[in-house]
Formats: sequence, structure tokens, C-alpha cells
Amino acid sequence: METLALSVALGFVLGICPLFGVPTVLCGIAAVVLRLNFPALQLVNYLVYPLQLLLLWPFARLGKLLFGAAPGFWVLALHTAAAWMCFALPAGLLAYIAMRRLLRWQRSAHPSEG
Repeated sequence: METLALSVALGFVLGICPLFGVPTVLCGIAAVVLRLNFPALQLVNYLVYPLQLLLLWPFARLGKLLFGAAPGFWVLALHTAAAWMCFALPAGLLAYIAMRRLLRWQRSAHPSEG
């Protein structure tokens, strides 16, 4: 139950990383290093893809507020990723706590028979 909650929370947080292609790699690394449910991680990663697109602009704006105007594309990408990292830790903790509580509630509401 704990690993499933962590898999879903990390899939959410890593899935909204504003650098295209990077979330899939990050989810794979997280699954191997933390021994998490890889299919669950990737499923959540793919499900939050629309959020990745929607949050690209806000992360870029936050990066500009934090670091100032970027002189080039790669610096802008770095600033956007840094802004995402500022968001990722608190969002990941909240998502993990929420998923853990939801799974515990679901388990207590529907105890296994046998």
C-alpha cells in the first residue's frame, strides 16, 4: 500500500516535469532505485501529460520571477525546471499523503474476506 501510494505520487510529480521526454526517464529511474511499481508510475505519468502541457507556461513564468529573464532557450529550460523543482517537493508530499489516506480508507471500507 505504501509503495503504491509512493508510485502514484511520484508518477504525478515527475509526470508534470516541464522538460519533454524527461518524465519517462525520471519515472524509470525512480522505479528502479526505489523498487516501486513501474507500471503504476508510468500510467500516472502518462495520465498527467495534459497537466504537463498546461503547467509549462506557469513554470516558465515562475522561473522568470525567480531568476529573471533568460538570455537563451537552454537557460529558460533550466529556469523552468528549477521552478518545477520548487513546486515538486510540496506537491509530491501532499500527493503521497493523500494517496496513502485514500488507500487506507479504501482498505478499511472494503476489508478482504477470507
